[in-house]
Amino acid sequence: YKVPFNDILDSLQSEVDHLDFSTPDKALEYSYDTWAMGEIFRIVGKGDLAKKYLDKASDYKQYWNKDFKDITQRDVDRMQARHLYQGTIWQYRWFVPFDVKGLIAMNGGNEKFEKELNYFFDNDLYNHANEPDIQVPSLFNATREPWRAQELMRRYAVDTVVQYYFNDNSRGIDPFVDRIYKNEPKAYVRTMDDDAGANSAWFVLASVGLYPACVGWPVYYVSVPLFPNIAIDYGKGKKLTIKVDNFGEKNIYIQDVFLNGKRLEKNYLTQQELQTGGQLVVKAGPQPNKKWGMENQWISSLEMP
Repeated sequence: YKVPFNDILDSLQSEVDHLDFSTPDKALEYSYDTWAMGEIFRIVGKGDLAKKYLDKASDYKQYWNKDFKDITQRDVDRMQARHLYQGTIWQYRWFVPFDVKGLIAMNGGNEKFEKELNYFFDNDLYNHANEPDIQVPSLFNATREPWRAQELMRRYAVDTVVQYYFNDNSRGIDPFVDRIYKNEPKAYVRTMDDDAGANSAWFVLASVGLYPACVGWPVYYVSVPLFPNIAIDYGKGKKLTIKVDNFGEKNIYIQDVFLNGKRLEKNYLTQQELQTGGQLVVKAGPQPNKKWGMENQWISSLEMP
């Protein structure tokens, strides 16, 4: 399906031109929207306008340095600090999906970025009951520990987790300790907001082992699916089957990946590769293959064409 961009460009541009960057969360979220506007102009061949909006999107760096760089301040784990609508400074600081390369650099480089990312999850600062940081587990695919992304996608999909933060802007004194997704009518963590299916979509993507590296770019990171066999029917006889080799409850780590019989020498798949159809085989194991996903990593950047 092709989006009729030319029919809606005026409306999109008008909306982006009136975005409000007055609070830290809006500054990052609307920088993403501005990036998306630039990408749309690039797609329709309007190079000058594309550059204008992509350049404006890069202003996220000044907002990030002002409010998100220093995580030693006392309010960084407090809900609604600095007029945030929902979430904390810790939870919002990762929201630069269109320029993870720049985000890593502003964090002080790969080692510091990785250390802070581990601290975030190891101290249960993550909030799956709301959307500001649901993409953060996949950020490990841009580090020297891509296996942690595989672990976290599985953990938050089906395992018992500790959840301190909720969608009513509260930070519980006693944590929620249970599974986030359950096969029952009241299936979510208390106050969890699905927001037009965002959290449901996260579960579906985790289930098939494909998660968008940045929504708006046709690129997906790979993890071990929750089912031994999956079929995606594109219609007109075209189908992609996903098979987990050595499927098991404890086998949550990728050992190797093959697409149509050829070893995947990178940590991602493109929309075009997936829509070509055929068979994707994910070999799983109980221990991480710490070499897999280390070469040919896809890391978003504003410098990408």
